[in-house]
Amino acid sequence: MSRYNPHMNNEPLFRLAALWREQSLLGGRGILTDHPVWTEVLINEVIDRFVNNPDEGERTFIEKFRDQLATASSDACLLAAEVFYVMLLCPSSINVETKITNVRAVWELSGQPFPEDSEYLSADYLSGVGSAGTGYNNHRFREMTYALYVFQSILSLSPAERTELLSDGDALAQFLEKVPENEQRQFRHMVLHMLFPDGFERFFGGYDRVQALVAFTGRSAKDIKALNSFEQDKLFRQVRKEAEQKYGKPVDFYEEPLYELWGKRERNSWLFSWNPKNFEWADIGAEREKLRKGKDVMISWSCANSSVAVGDTAYLLRTGVPPKGIIGTGNIISAPYDGPHWDEKKADQGKTLQYVDIQLQSLRDPVIDSYVTLRQLEDIDGDSQVWNPQQSGIQIAPQSAKALAKLWSGLSPIKQPSDVSEVPAVMLSPARNVIYYGPPGTGKTFEMKRLTSRYEESVSRLNEEQWVAKNLEDAAWWQVILMVLIDKGLRADVTEVISHPYYRAKARLLGRSEDNLRATCWGALQSHTDPDSSTVQTSLDTRRSPFVFDKDANGKWRLVGDWEESCAEWKHRHERIKAGPGGKQEVLRRYEMVTFHQSYSYEDFVEGIRPVPNEKGNGVLYEVKDGLFKRLCARAKADPENRYALFIDEINRGNVARILGELITLIEPDKRTNYGADGAFQPQLGGIEVTLPYSGERCGVPANLDIYGAMNTADRSIAPLDAALRRRFEFREVLPSKDKIGGENGDGLIPDGEGGKIDLRELLSVINKRVEYLVHRDQTIGHAFFMKVKGIDDLRRVLVREIIPLLQEYFYNDWSRIQMVLGDHRASEDLKIIRTESLGAFSLFGETEDDLPDLDRYKVSDERNISADAIRKIYQPDS
Repeated sequence: MSRYNPHMNNEPLFRLAALWREQSLLGGRGILTDHPVWTEVLINEVIDRFVNNPDEGERTFIEKFRDQLATASSDACLLAAEVFYVMLLCPSSINVETKITNVRAVWELSGQPFPEDSEYLSADYLSGVGSAGTGYNNHRFREMTYALYVFQSILSLSPAERTELLSDGDALAQFLEKVPENEQRQFRHMVLHMLFPDGFERFFGGYDRVQALVAFTGRSAKDIKALNSFEQDKLFRQVRKEAEQKYGKPVDFYEEPLYELWGKRERNSWLFSWNPKNFEWADIGAEREKLRKGKDVMISWSCANSSVAVGDTAYLLRTGVPPKGIIGTGNIISAPYDGPHWDEKKADQGKTLQYVDIQLQSLRDPVIDSYVTLRQLEDIDGDSQVWNPQQSGIQIAPQSAKALAKLWSGLSPIKQPSDVSEVPAVMLSPARNVIYYGPPGTGKTFEMKRLTSRYEESVSRLNEEQWVAKNLEDAAWWQVILMVLIDKGLRADVTEVISHPYYRAKARLLGRSEDNLRATCWGALQSHTDPDSSTVQTSLDTRRSPFVFDKDANGKWRLVGDWEESCAEWKHRHERIKAGPGGKQEVLRRYEMVTFHQSYSYEDFVEGIRPVPNEKGNGVLYEVKDGLFKRLCARAKADPENRYALFIDEINRGNVARILGELITLIEPDKRTNYGADGAFQPQLGGIEVTLPYSGERCGVPANLDIYGAMNTADRSIAPLDAALRRRFEFREVLPSKDKIGGENGDGLIPDGEGGKIDLRELLSVINKRVEYLVHRDQTIGHAFFMKVKGIDDLRRVLVREIIPLLQEYFYNDWSRIQMVLGDHRASEDLKIIRTESLGAFSLFGETEDDLPDLDRYKVSDERNISADAIRKIYQPDS
């Protein structure tokens, strides 16, 4: 059985895992706390604070984790600590004291005392059952994210579904395949081993799993890696069964005789050469970034030596052109094999080479990262190692290999990826495209408004460049130039203007290329030149007020006329910029909000030709004007150190394909553009720019721009979003949540005015069950309708003025169905909210040839006459 472990007593851990399954995953209560913290609501809160609010800084995981949870509720912090605790149960490579310290650091955010004396914090439970390897610590953010998504998926199930899932290890393994990054995360193997120790091995690291299966099945590493984790699990069961039959006793893969067959072998180190002059490694930047993000990267590399074996260490040497030295390392995962020559011309001639497959562990850019230089290699004493060989795949002598390993481990951390200019960390955080959808009144717009705080900052914290940019957002080019001239003593030439910080900041805001800056400046100056100027010869028809510029005989532009009076606002704006942000209590908003509607167009959103009055009085001029989204993209591109956001309400009310145009492709996260701190597009990091149809400018959607939308699923007047848009967004359903209704004192109850209580939560629950049965859950009633209800009069108004009209819309004025929702169809006359009156045909028309039927007429009771019992009977029909 795979629970067999001769190295340590793992039974306490398995007993704890069984308790955790019953008490937490099924029962909701914590292990270290009695609070009911294992709930879908709280796991979503932790995900919102942690996963949806990434911190790409250089601090420790715990420091960043604590900051991300700083505004979370007390119970959410307790849950986060418990999740962290569960993640630390299996690794034996982390000592008990460190585990407790880490869990305590998160726990303290809850304000609750840490359970120092809990038996579940003893070494019996925290010693671990196997090494997790360095990857588990290096990619702690991704492991935590994966764990949270696992628990979110489980806790979203009904109690019966959860019980069934957690009683079958294979079913759970297949269920986990739907969780993002399931194949890369070690916690996947840990949770299965803890809950089902007889069916899943304590192989946590992907490398060991592959090497063991290669050794025992005879398959290649490439074939093993092509299997998903569950398929590998089934292979391990087969290997274990055969080994236990062969040896007649329980076996452990980390103990003799099995360990010597796969893990106990002298590991050699090999030097693999890369000469950029001979081979253009086009994907090196992208593969370096994948490794930085914790993803797997495998390369095939030429190898001159047939003695290379699976499990050996590979070092990648950059040679031929400076900088020269060791830039990467990894593990050999295949035996040598023949393949076509890497040079296409030689391959066409039928020439082949010997290759091995290398699982890269680290890859560095020697231009910006530290690396082991050729000089350092040549200074290694000992065994006369050749460090600049003519061939690839040269063995490194043991003493030199040991010295190289020490040099490599002492390198400083990898910097942000870049080939030319450094890309800010925020640019490398994946863009978020999220649509919140659900019935009316469930808090979709509220959720978006809550998110806006992530994209706000006090202006007092802005640096000089950010402060200038903020004050120029609404300025036209001529206004920027006017302030430049004020700052330059009222006189400057064009070269001085376009090199001024104001002008450069505006250019960055609008994403203007260097080629257009001078022409833009000339155009703005000439458009507002004094009509009586003797030095500017442009047509008077192209000039417009205010006429504040003129050029002297020396080519210097100056301010003229009544500029101080007509442009007083911009004179004050210049003074404001010069004063700096200081202690101003203003907020910089790095987001825009827009509501889509049927008349909203591409020209409003991206760019379009707009008429501009000709101030000479003879008609109009037409100019290309940037739309809201293009302006926001330019702001985000100009400020790559910060995240920006667009919030779209009623996103499905507009013709989204027409509004977005060609940008519908560019909003995909993997099509987003990355820009350096200098504003330069970084194509080596992926992303696409397109040429816009009106302006002819190149445009991309920056990676630091998030897009959020909200859509009402109950509105029948609008078409559903098309498949093209759905593929590009993550959809988060926002359903009615009765627990959010506070009532008078936070318990969901309000006084009924007669000494009793009305349960708003139960009222909403029953109404929605009936609506879901009769129509669809998309037409249920949101909790927001009841959030401000504190008494019986509030409730009457909400029922009559908001909920019943909504039900009329849902049921197409089928009043009999509305009566069923409100329980009126079986209530006594005095308890009916919707009353029925008969409209007799004979009383209206007398005797007629046609046998006209009587007509039922429905009437909503006057809200003042609706009794508490009439409302209470909706959810307590027999009361």
